[in-house]
Amino acid sequence: MKKITFSLLFLSFTSLLNAQTAILDSVEMGASYTNEMFFKLSDGSRLAAPVNNWHLGFSTSAQSVTIFTNAGLPDLPTGERGIQVALYPNGDQSDFDNNIDTTGFYSWAKLYNDSLDYDLGAFNQNATSGTDYGWGKYNTTTHKVIGDSIYIVKTATATYKIAFISKISGIYEFKYALIDNVTGGTTVTIDGATTYATKENVFFNLDNGQVIDRELAGYDLWALKYHDWYGDANPNQPVTGIITSPKWSVAVVQVGVGNQATNSDFSSATFANKLNGIGQHYKKLSPSFQWTITDSSVFYLKNAAGEVWKWYPTYFGGASNGKTIFYKQQVGFAGVNSLSTQFVDIYPNPTSDFATVVFEGNTSNTIISVRNQMGQIVTFETVNATESIAQFKLDLSNLQSGMYFVQVAQNGSSIIKTIVKK
Repeated sequence: MKKITFSLLFLSFTSLLNAQTAILDSVEMGASYTNEMFFKLSDGSRLAAPVNNWHLGFSTSAQSVTIFTNAGLPDLPTGERGIQVALYPNGDQSDFDNNIDTTGFYSWAKLYNDSLDYDLGAFNQNATSGTDYGWGKYNTTTHKVIGDSIYIVKTATATYKIAFISKISGIYEFKYALIDNVTGGTTVTIDGATTYATKENVFFNLDNGQVIDRELAGYDLWALKYHDWYGDANPNQPVTGIITSPKWSVAVVQVGVGNQATNSDFSSATFANKLNGIGQHYKKLSPSFQWTITDSSVFYLKNAAGEVWKWYPTYFGGASNGKTIFYKQQVGFAGVNSLSTQFVDIYPNPTSDFATVVFEGNTSNTIISVRNQMGQIVTFETVNATESIAQFKLDLSNLQSGMYFVQVAQNGSSIIKTIVKK
């Protein structure tokens, strides 16, 4: 059977996407970083949320047990961190209603959110095995993560004790109280996977006992303070930066000074799913204490669908306005540039309504998708093709006139053909 080389077709497709105009946009945290900001690449929508209205964050994924803290809370007038977390070393959850002796708290090892791994929040540290998630262990019989520790959390206004009781099917249960409370405290249940299914995280304020829904659904970038190295010798510092949603992997490509605008080559980039893939790395403080931004790096973001965005900064205002100005541009799709694929033909072309896609079959999992000139999927079908030469009738009747890209993917191979809708 005839094979059709894919490389030229892919080149023409990505070249079209690369021709899209880069858009200048920004996120702004405000003076002294009083807000955090969530941002979506696709439409530029954003949501500002006060930095000081939450203490604990919970991943909403049913498969995740991540519990993290707010690194952006303002430090105390005495110079202490805005929030400090430590594992209580003198007992377990059975001691929750007893007097908790915090003598020596300042010498206890403090817990911080990991700067790389989304799954390692402050309360996920100190894990000892594959079924130990830090704050609790997975029970293979009940399929619950069962809490086994007490944590001490000191904020600007109070000191709390917290016991995370369990998580199952996305539902967290925990209890907390002021450090000197011996009457059981307050028990909280948060159904992250259902109530907050459209969000990556849900938040909690210890001071007022409120669950806080403060995240922009479907966000891509989150401007905030997070824990990371500052310089080469200061780990776990609150630094200002931009982290990406867990759905994105990030690659940093060194393109040379002055080449950020023209570079769109991510073919050899190494993508990694790191929380601080952009992070604080796009800016630095000069010896004269002026903020400068990188003029030689491009950040490429790729999601599971293979969609790739280009991002690079032009300005950072520091504490005066907390503003980052940047260019964003959707530049293509990764992971679909197979060297060759099975025979594909489409007719009639142009068409006013339906087109027949012809391809080699003998597979139960052929995916046929149609993208517009912005790279957005407008039609998606999974075809069970058991005959040797298969045909599929593609309905384009509801689409506007113009050129579209039909991708046929099977057995790890794919091809893209253009079609014109009259």
